[in-house]
Amino acid sequence: MSAGRIPVVIDCDPGVDDAIALLLALASPELHVRGVTLVAGNTSLANVERNAAQVLDLAGAPADLPLVPGLAGPVARIERIPDEPIHGAGGLGGLEPSATPRPSHAGHAVDWLAEQALAAPGELTLVALGPLSNVAAMLARHPQAGPAFREIVVMGGAAFVQGNVTPAAEFNFFADPEAARYVLASGLPVRVVGLDVTRAALFPLEEAERLAALPATAGVAGRLLRDFALRYQARFEVAAVPVHDALAVAAVSHPALLGWAEGEATVECAGEVTRGALVADVRRPERARRARIALSVDSAAFVRLLCERLTGYAR
Repeated sequence: MSAGRIPVVIDCDPGVDDAIALLLALASPELHVRGVTLVAGNTSLANVERNAAQVLDLAGAPADLPLVPGLAGPVARIERIPDEPIHGAGGLGGLEPSATPRPSHAGHAVDWLAEQALAAPGELTLVALGPLSNVAAMLARHPQAGPAFREIVVMGGAAFVQGNVTPAAEFNFFADPEAARYVLASGLPVRVVGLDVTRAALFPLEEAERLAALPATAGVAGRLLRDFALRYQARFEVAAVPVHDALAVAAVSHPALLGWAEGEATVECAGEVTRGALVADVRRPERARRARIALSVDSAAFVRLLCERLTGYAR
C-alpha cells in the first residue's frame, strides 16, 4: 500500500449508486480498498453478491480482493427485502452478469469485518453504504472490534429534510432502524452522509450521457448512471440523479467537499409513521457528541470529481 492512502473496507448493497461508489473508491488514489462486504438492501443478498462481483470485475479489481457476504435481512426482523424499482432489474439496471462470476469469500461479513479491524487497530475506515445490519451485528458480536476502526462513515438518514421511503425516513435507516440506532449509540466516531447532502449533489443526465459514449468500463458506468437518471427523471421530473453512496466515498477521500455539524443522533424505531427517522440535535455544543452529520456540499466539485474518476476507466 502506498504511503498516505486511507485503508477502507466497504459494506454495501449494490444498487446502482453502490456500484458507482465502488468504481469511485477503486479509482481513487487516496484510498486503499481492503475488501467489500455485502448486505441485503436495494435487492436480495443473492442479487447483491452477483452485482458486487460484476462491479469488481468491471473495475479490474484484483482477483484476491475479498468479497464477503453478510446478513440477508434486518437484525431485528429477518425478512425478504424486495428489489428497489428505481435501481432497475436485479438491482443494477439490468446489467448482465459476468460469464465467469467472481467467487465470494468463504467467511461471513460480520466476523470478517471484526478480524480486519483487530488486525490493524486504528487504521481502517469502515464505509457503510447499505442498511447497517452487518455493522450493528459486528459491534454486538465483537465488542472489542468497534473501537479498533479509525471511524465509520455511513450513508443514511435524513436529518433535516424529508426521507425517500416515508416523509420521515431514508431507505437505509428505514430498512433496518434497529441497526442504525445501535451504531449511532455505540459512542464510536461516526460520520453520517444523508439525504441532506446527497439530494443537493445531483449528477446531471447530460454528464451521464457523455460518460455513456466513452469506451470500456467508463461507458458502462455512464450507461448505469444514464438509465438511473432516466428512471429518476420519470418519477421526479428532474434531469439529474442523486448518487448517494458515491458521495459517502468522496467524504472519505475528499472530506472538505462537505460541511459538517457535530451533534447527538439517534434513529426512531417505535414510531408508527416515523420509524427509521434520523433524529439529530446539533444545537447544543456543550452536550456529548455522538456523530458528525454532513449538512452542506460543494455539489459542482463532487460532480467534477466523479466524472474525472469514472472517465479514467476509459481504457
